[in-house]
Amino acid sequence: MKSIYLVSLFTLIFSVLAFAEDTPIILLFAGSSSTYFNDMPREVAKVVDGKMANHVGTAVLPEIVGRSGSDIRVYMEPGFNKYEYGVKPGQSFLDKIREEKPPFVVLQTVCRFIMGDDDPTGTGNAHADAVKKYCEAIRAVGGEPVFNEMGWGKTEREAEGRQRLFDLAVKNRIRLFVPCSTAWARVYHQRPDLALQHPKDSSHPGDAGHFLNLACFYAVLAQQNPVGKLPRTFPVWPHGLPKAQTDAEKSVEADKMAKFKPDMYQAKMPRWMHRGMAEQLTATLDEATASYLESVAWEVSQDMKGKLNAAIKP
Repeated sequence: MKSIYLVSLFTLIFSVLAFAEDTPIILLFAGSSSTYFNDMPREVAKVVDGKMANHVGTAVLPEIVGRSGSDIRVYMEPGFNKYEYGVKPGQSFLDKIREEKPPFVVLQTVCRFIMGDDDPTGTGNAHADAVKKYCEAIRAVGGEPVFNEMGWGKTEREAEGRQRLFDLAVKNRIRLFVPCSTAWARVYHQRPDLALQHPKDSSHPGDAGHFLNLACFYAVLAQQNPVGKLPRTFPVWPHGLPKAQTDAEKSVEADKMAKFKPDMYQAKMPRWMHRGMAEQLTATLDEATASYLESVAWEVSQDMKGKLNAAIKP
């Protein structure tokens, strides 16, 4: 009888564990246009689907919360309710974390924001303080904060911002640090001929820059070398898409919107985003360029992981 009981108990425990692994992983992003552009959360989820370290075989579902043009620190402002996507009416970012308990939350940490841009004090302390509170809230529900190091500039101020973000990661004991800005800086130095942004858009990643970001996320979340792992043709948004003016242009746009069939992630986003999505554009990188960007992502992410491990005391 005792052996039968133990077998039944083992079967129950195994079933519970198997169910837990069958439950999709929610990858929640917090950020503004540089995060949602090109449907980045959706594309990150696609490349790491079933490949997340310690969760191999488990589906990954993307979500995003935020608004355009803002530092994520604004969610901490008293009475802030200007979210454009990702929360229910009356729900705050911290409410969403407490109520929905996402296992991974990707925080948009930006070089210029940690340097004081968009900060009433001009110091960057508000950004750092908000990120600290978000990390605490995420861990309080059993989740893991992820830093999305962002910054496309080429100045010394950008470099100082990267150092400050690293220091912030150490203070918050961040183990998953996606070094996009650091990878961009390496490409700027090694391949100044390679355009990471579109000539008409200095605010968002271009096709190659978007691919480099995806490779950085793959390297960190899958903890695998991304070389040869990412698709060479991938969805992108148009840059500087003009507003339809003439009746003919409005008719073409209406036809594209009518034919657009958003997936689960896209359907939750504001309709004004659907204009870019409905263009159904793709970009293609040649093999040499794609492999180079993937190798940079891997080298930089491994270097950053080593530095963090050395700096964060047990």
